[in-house]
Amino acid sequence: MAGEWKAPKFGSPVWLGISASNVPRAREFYAKVFDWTFKQHSTQPDDPEKLAMFDFNPGVSLSGGIQKAPESTGVLQPGGAGVVIYWLVEDLDKSAAAIEAAGGSMLSGPEKEGESGMYRYFKDTEGTTGGIYQILSSCAN
Repeated sequence: MAGEWKAPKFGSPVWLGISASNVPRAREFYAKVFDWTFKQHSTQPDDPEKLAMFDFNPGVSLSGGIQKAPESTGVLQPGGAGVVIYWLVEDLDKSAAAIEAAGGSMLSGPEKEGESGMYRYFKDTEGTTGGIYQILSSCAN
């Protein structure tokens, strides 16, 4: 047995999101180009129009998915983010306040990710889109 799962350290990159307007088309692209395989989401039913999850090679703890991004974030606009790295935070609201205090801006409100966590999109001082992710307390043990 590999042992009990432990949450990564605060500030660790935990998810790489590839934004797509057409998730099935993007999934086919990455499968053909990089020979990626995709997996079922562990906490919510797989909606192939909204999410296609993948893992990198064994030993790489970062996972990700091709995901339908909310239009309100601007991620899918020309010059939008394309790829978003999600950073683990202890509290979405406190981290959102810290982002804004440091000169960034929040692009979305909290979004629930199954039963596992919550996330929000932000823009840093250079215009780069990122995500913050909080593990729900029921999953952190």
